[in-house]
This record gives sequence, C-alpha cells and structure tokens, in this order.
Amino acid sequence: MDTSSLQAGMIWADELQAGIGAAETVLAVVGPDWLRAGSNEWGQRRIDHEQDWVRQELAVALAKEKRVIPVLVRGAKLPPAEVLPEDLKALPSRQAIELRRDYWDHDIQLLLAQIAPEASQGGVHQSDLSPYPRLFPEGPDPIADDKLQRILNTELQGWKKVISPLPEKPDDVRIELFRAFQFKSFREAVQFMSQVAPGCDIAMHHPRWENIWKTIRVYLSTWDIGHRVSDRDIQLARYFDRAYAEFSGAAKAKHATKRELKGRSPNKTPAPDA
Repeated sequence: MDTSSLQAGMIWADELQAGIGAAETVLAVVGPDWLRAGSNEWGQRRIDHEQDWVRQELAVALAKEKRVIPVLVRGAKLPPAEVLPEDLKALPSRQAIELRRDYWDHDIQLLLAQIAPEASQGGVHQSDLSPYPRLFPEGPDPIADDKLQRILNTELQGWKKVISPLPEKPDDVRIELFRAFQFKSFREAVQFMSQVAPGCDIAMHHPRWENIWKTIRVYLSTWDIGHRVSDRDIQLARYFDRAYAEFSGAAKAKHATKRELKGRSPNKTPAPDA
C-alpha cells in the first residue's frame, strides 16, 4: 500500500510504477462514483488529469498487457470506452467481476479463485486435460482410518468410505466419502444441487457427484493430497447433511424408521419416561 509500505525518502512515483510493472494481476475497483470522483466546480473529473495516479497505474497496467480485472462494487457499472481517457479505453473490454453486498463472502471467494491459479503459476497459463484444479502447494493432512471410522459411526452415519480406480490413472485409487440423496422429483434433485453449489464455492472444496433421475450420488475427496479424505470432506459432508435435512423436496420417510420401531411391542403403548 502506498500509505504504509513505502519508506521515508523513497521516490513514491517510481515505486508505484515498479509495483504495477511487477504485478501479474491488477484489480480496478469501480464504485458508482468512480468516474466522477474528484470532480471540481467546472465538472472536470480527476481521472481526466494525466497526473491522476489511478489513471496512471491503470494505463501502465493496460499498456504492459497485465491481467486487469474490473471489480464492480455497490451496484456499479463499467463505464463505456467513449467516456474514458484515451489510455483507459481498453478497460471496458476486460471481463468484470461484481461483488454483491448480499453475497459478499461468496463473490470474494469467486474472485480469489480467479486470481489464485495465475499467481501460483507465475502468470503462465498451462493447458491441462485434468479435471482437477491447481491448488495451493500444501494441502491438508489425510484423516487417519480409525478417526474416519469413528466419525462415520457417529455423526455421518449416512456416509461410507468407498475406494475406486482413478479414471485417468487406473493403477491409482481414490478414497472418497459417499452418500446417495433421494428426492421427490428430478427437478428437486437438480434444485438441491443448485442450492448447495454456492456453499461449495465459498468453501473452495467441490464434490464429485452425479444425478440419476431422483437421486444424487455425492463423492467427497481431497484431490490435492492424492484423492484421500481430509477434514475438508468432513465439513462438506456436514454441510450437505444440514442442507438436505432442511430441503423441502427431499424424499424423507413419512413413517417411523426401523430403528425407532425396534423394541416396541405390537398393540402396546410405549411406557412413559421415568
């Protein structure tokens, strides 16, 4: 930040130029009054001055063909090219991302997900047929088998551990948590997938799942630790269970389960609690 990271005596104009030159991605945060900011009594806008630093930094970033992402806040719209200075006319051609007030955490995660792959690869995009994203160098630790079994026996009784070959590497296996969710109709199954998808994005952890008519089969595994089960998968399984319990389209049992009926005698009223 120019207000805190520059040391006394440094030529701050040169430092800002160098910072933009070294950046891989530049975020242009645009609010509703971004274009009119600093307008004087004669209607002259600050961005029209060649010495304005927001203009200079964006102009340098565009000229150096940096990855410039317009970030729209508070319902702002990206101004058209004809109302911008000549050296900023390329800005509207860049795909923008909106940060919405009511979905702030969700949208921030989407923005971070856009930036992280570029930053971790030194700005070089590599084509890859693998369906798995490139994540952080260090992932979480796998959960030990005995601990995982205790969790499955207690709080995640609807889930089980499954092992299958990895399609792209048949000699390797993937260890996953699995559960099938039942719904009243195909549409409700798809609606449930749409409902929980934003939560997966916020957690930056995503399921392997498939929809077969009124059933959704969910598989959870942490890809960046060799397709093993981690705490991320436990948390996501809890999230799915809570969402399913509250979902009106879930095909829940209308009558008591076998476990609830076990131990009751026919034609007898259960004894009251002591």
